Amino acid sequence: MKFELCGKELKSFQEWDREHQKVCKIVNGDTQAAIGGRLTFSFTPTGLGPAVSIECACGEKFNCTDYDSW
Repeated sequence: MKFELCGKELKSFQEWDREHQKVCKIVNGDTQAAIGGRLTFSFTPTGLGPAVSIECACGEKFNCTDYDSW
């Protein structure tokens, strides 16, 4: 099984991440681990399509599910 961001999901994630990095305590405090791991991507399969959410290590969450594609 393969999970990936594409189309609207990828674009909305990139926009959110760009803005979030400006206020994120992890990025601004420079406490991010050397190997990354700041973001956790969760893909939840449903009968209509995958629900996609992202959580930053600082606790901020973002839902980038493209409900229009369902």
